[in-house]
Amino acid sequence: MGRPKKKIQKREKVFNKISNAIDYLQTGWMNLFKVSFCIGLVLYTLYLALIWMPTVERIVFEIRYY
Repeated sequence: MGRPKKKIQKREKVFNKISNAIDYLQTGWMNLFKVSFCIGLVLYTLYLALIWMPTVERIVFEIRYY
């Protein structure tokens, strides 16, 4: 017969989850930033294409020489 399973208190489980999340942020913050930036860029592009562009009457590009 094996040893009985060690009981871990709920408080320790919460602290372990928080500690793991902090460790992940410390090691993988750059990847998290890249993914968040790319998702934001895609969402902004979709906003421009689907919501803003149809409401604009016209866009005029001008080059002014002084």
